[in-house]
Amino acid sequence: MRAEDYHDTVRPGLIAMLPRLKRFAALLAGEQTEGEALLGRALRRMLADQHRYQRGTALDAWAFGEIYRHWLMELRDHAGPLGEIDAGVTRFDRLFDGGDMCDPITVDFLRTLPPQHRLALLLVYGEGFDYDHAAYVLDASPETVAGRLVKITADLADHLAAAERAHAEVADELRAERLA
Repeated sequence: MRAEDYHDTVRPGLIAMLPRLKRFAALLAGEQTEGEALLGRALRRMLADQHRYQRGTALDAWAFGEIYRHWLMELRDHAGPLGEIDAGVTRFDRLFDGGDMCDPITVDFLRTLPPQHRLALLLVYGEGFDYDHAAYVLDASPETVAGRLVKITADLADHLAAAERAHAEVADELRAERLA
């Protein structure tokens, strides 16, 4: 088959997914402007290489995977360590359409997660991907994705418990000062 045969399949699907792809690219890049630039470069590559898309493959998993692979390729070209990507600018409370659903303590915790954990969280809970599709995007096993989500849940529970203890200590100190 020629690349032109895929044109009607890939382009409209990518256009329909633009808000989701934009959110994903912003998370990868660490901020909105860089995310849009990354998305533009990845989309140009996807459209130029759309003959690589195989019918029957979930288009969203393919597109997210292509953006992720493009991002990794750019990281390797710049020799920038994966762990040093700053996602502090990207607001997690806006990534999951639930804007006001996350409290500041949870948002701060999410910002400290390694990129692979943030991506697993976004793909499964933000995008509704099952573990198999998230694993396809991240080039990992479904067990790895599940493990990352279990670790995030446990770490978040510990983080929230520590914040609650700290809040209780401050409240106790304020009560003691009032009584003194």
